[in-house]
Order: sequence, then structure tokens, then C-alpha cells
Amino acid sequence: MINVGIIGAGGIVPFFIETTKMVKGFKYVGIAARNEEKLKAVKEKYGISYYSTNNDDILSDPKIDVIYVAVPNSLHYEIGKKALENGKHVIMEKPFCANYAQAKKLIDLANEKGLIIFDAVTMLHMPNYAKIKELTEQVGEIRMVDINFSQYSSRYDKFKKGIVLPAFDRKQAGGALMDLGIYNINFTMGLFGTPKKVVYYANKKKGIDTSGVLVMDYGNFKVNAVCAKDCKAPLLVCIQGDKGFIRSNDASSVLKKVELVANDGSIKEYALNKHPDVPHYDEYVMFKKLFNNKDLETARKYNELTLATMKVLDKALKSAEISFR
Repeated sequence: MINVGIIGAGGIVPFFIETTKMVKGFKYVGIAARNEEKLKAVKEKYGISYYSTNNDDILSDPKIDVIYVAVPNSLHYEIGKKALENGKHVIMEKPFCANYAQAKKLIDLANEKGLIIFDAVTMLHMPNYAKIKELTEQVGEIRMVDINFSQYSSRYDKFKKGIVLPAFDRKQAGGALMDLGIYNINFTMGLFGTPKKVVYYANKKKGIDTSGVLVMDYGNFKVNAVCAKDCKAPLLVCIQGDKGFIRSNDASSVLKKVELVANDGSIKEYALNKHPDVPHYDEYVMFKKLFNNKDLETARKYNELTLATMKVLDKALKSAEISFR
């Protein structure tokens, strides 16, 4: 049994609990956040043993093995560091940290203490994503990749009225790239590695990107990755080669179905995810496997991708002159 402590009580927490209940083997020992009313509701609904408005109560609890970090992006480093210092493994919600320097310090600390720090990225562990990797060999020379993850946010309505919630708060490391665009980066780099050049063309308001286009240049092919929280569009992932293309009409974080379309018009469909409507399922299957097997070696390989991704994220934000200070 994996004894879990949760820091945060936002909208992602129910997804974590419901998904890990499907995976099985997770026990929810405690939860901490500032809003006591929310805490009471989450505790009662999901049978969590106790709640606290003091994070340290959860972080120092000897009964807890793993801390799930679900706080605003700007607090990931602080909470992750305290968790590791208390000897806890960590599941870090995306984006892993506000910048590469913070991510490197956390991963180095986890290595030093022999602990797992796990970047909660959905698609990397999906069978459909593994199939996409395999299919890239069948579309010939890759020339273009188009990704569109646009999802109108109800928080944007409030943002326009002057109510700035964490998702659009520059000081809390918010913005479209940090929220949705990070999935596009992870999707791309898990397949193709680090690009030669990165430029982020952002639509900005009040110093934060509400939408934008990230261009990743791999030399022989280009990636055009749209992320938007201020408008809506059809979701898309499309990898174009000179012999055909790979397409999914889902977000880069979901990938319920994948198609291989050859130049002759023939189509092969793949829907391999065990729970297509639960995009978080496979990542927690992977975490459970890493934890139960004490597989630090595989965990470190995923950490290498996290660090590479954070470097690209830093470059993208710098190119758009977005600073969280």
C-alpha cells in the first residue's frame, strides 16, 4: 500500500484520487490546504484520514510515503523540497517547477536521498503514445508537426474582469504555456528529443500569456504547437511525413485514438489505452510500479526528460519576454 499525503485542494485533486483508486494500492492518509471548508469536503467525500491547514503536518507525518503536490506552480519547488527533506517520495503536478534551476535542485536532492520524484505527465506512459513512437517510422521523413491544445478557461472570464486567479497570475507562474503548452512540449520531446531552436510567440495581457504559438525547430522538420486559454479550437496532434501522417483529434495530454493515414488514403486506427476517458491512469500505473520496485534507475530516466523539457520551457518564456518575478 502506498500511503499518500496531499498538499492542495484544487480541482486536480479529485482527478488524482479517483484515478489512483482505479489503479488501486493507494491510501490517502492526510491532506493540507488553506481553505478549511474545501478540505472538509474533500476529506469526507474521499475518505481521507485527516486534514490540516498546516502543510508541515502532512510533510512530516511518518505514516506517509508519498507527497502529491497540487499547489500553484510558484509553490512547487518549496513544497517539493520540504517533502524530500522529510524523506518522502514526490508526485509533482505539471509543470514540474517554475524554471529549470528549481527542477534541477529538486531532482539532485531526490537523487542524493534515494527518493523518487515523479513528473505527473499523462501521455508519456500511454500505450497510444508508445504506438505513435512506433508509427513515426512508417510515415517516412518527418516534415511538419502540428499540435493545438486550446481550451477556453472560465478563469479567463474573471481575468477580463480584473480577478486574477493562479492560472493567469504572473507571480504564481501561471499562463497558457505553463498550463496547456507544457503538455505539447512533453509530447514533442518524448518523441524527438531537444529541438535546435525554440521561439514562443505569445498573446500577452498583464504580463502573462493567455495564448500563444510555440515553434520548435528540429532542423529537418518544424513543430508548430498552439496553446490557448482565451479561445477554443478543435484539438489536434498531427505528425506529417513524406509517406503519410499520424493524427489524433484529442489533446496532446489525452490521445484516446490515433490514426495512421498513408499517402494512398488507407487508414489504420489504434485505441490502445485501457481507460481512454481517464488520461491520468497510465501515469499512476507507472508511479506505482516505480515505487513498488524501488526502481530509481527508471525514475531518473524520466527525470532527465523533465530537465530537458524545463530547459526548453525556460527558453520559450525568455523568447516571449515573460518573467515570473
